[in-house]
Amino acid sequence: MSKKIILNKSNRKGKRLKVQMINFPGIKDHIHNFGSDIGQTFIDHKNEKKKSAWIARHSVNKNYDNIHSPIFYSRNLLWNTSDLNKNIRLLAKKLDAIIINRI
Repeated sequence: MSKKIILNKSNRKGKRLKVQMINFPGIKDHIHNFGSDIGQTFIDHKNEKKKSAWIARHSVNKNYDNIHSPIFYSRNLLWNTSDLNKNIRLLAKKLDAIIINRI
């Protein structure tokens, strides 16, 4: 079975989105909630200066490149390019997974 990620709006208070990771080798299916439901991200404001500041602030986080960390999904889906659909395609390629957008 191929790896799959389902992207939905989060039902967790204070979070914007969630990913459900399915069929990833060696781990049980699980979810990660990420992104503030009140803040704006690069896909919202498209401001390169704010994007650079966000990356500078968060790139020191030890889980910045960990696929099991909410910051990984924020970086790749909300702060990568200004187009969410493009970010979804890029992340699918990066993880060699199918991403289903349900937002």
